[in-house]
Amino acid sequence: MHQDTLLVLIVTLLTYLVAGYFDLAERYIDWTALGEIYQLDEAVFVLLSGCIGMIWFSFRRRSELTKSLQTNLAMQNELQQTNQHISHLLDENKALIKHTALVRESERQHLATELHDVFGQHLAAMDANLTVALNVTDNDDLQTMLQSVMDSTTHLRSITKNKLRNLKPPILKSIGLSGALQELFQDWQQSFPEISLSSLLSVEDDILDEETALTLYRAVQEGLVNVSRHAQATEVSIVLNEITPSSLAGNTSLHLRLSDNGKGLPPKEPIKGLGLIGIRERVEAQSGTFSVVTASPQGTQLELTIPLNLNKQGI
Repeated sequence: MHQDTLLVLIVTLLTYLVAGYFDLAERYIDWTALGEIYQLDEAVFVLLSGCIGMIWFSFRRRSELTKSLQTNLAMQNELQQTNQHISHLLDENKALIKHTALVRESERQHLATELHDVFGQHLAAMDANLTVALNVTDNDDLQTMLQSVMDSTTHLRSITKNKLRNLKPPILKSIGLSGALQELFQDWQQSFPEISLSSLLSVEDDILDEETALTLYRAVQEGLVNVSRHAQATEVSIVLNEITPSSLAGNTSLHLRLSDNGKGLPPKEPIKGLGLIGIRERVEAQSGTFSVVTASPQGTQLELTIPLNLNKQGI
């Protein structure tokens, strides 16, 4: 702004000096006298009027641009406030999801404890009493009835044991995520021997925090449940590994891929299962990515990535 003003003043002064040195006004009168018939001598007033009009136009444009700039700044400030509010809401939503997951796990732990302490102990006592009763009675009809009750008790104990495994995963702090997943694979393979399961676990348990480890465990558990219930698959593959970035600025991430050769997903159908929706929310609350897509050439692929914070205390 100041440089432009100085430039205008310099040009004006130079014009004055040049005009005075060459007597441009007298020369202008002589030149325009030759074209008096065309009123060329009046051109100076036309040019003066045009300059005044341009100055007026410049002031109008400057006023409009100032108003437009003020409006844009106000809109930018409003957008920044809106973005800050949205960012705050997203942070609150992530915190709420984490709290909900924590409460859900706490409820599962409580329910698992109740099943173990109440159902488990009473069913074990019933099993022991029925065994004694079978050994002391000689009545065939009574033995048949007692054996039937004992079979039902054994069945209930098996169901209770399976529910306990689903509700309360192995203690991750003691055996690590890899050990917990291996136990999950063995139990699942015993329940569904007709489905071939292959796994590749390449992750260091001691660098995982408990929240991340539990999220990965629940994701694998939910994926296997969906395979057994809906996929109609004969093979399922699970890969869990670390992704190390090429640049030092990036963060190491954990990558999980669970794929099967089943019937796949209906085309363009969003995720409907509450279990998968819960896993997606937990992953996104940890700034991760989650997807469930139709695999190639067939089947379904569940894939998620969670950034690994190495500053957290491992499990």
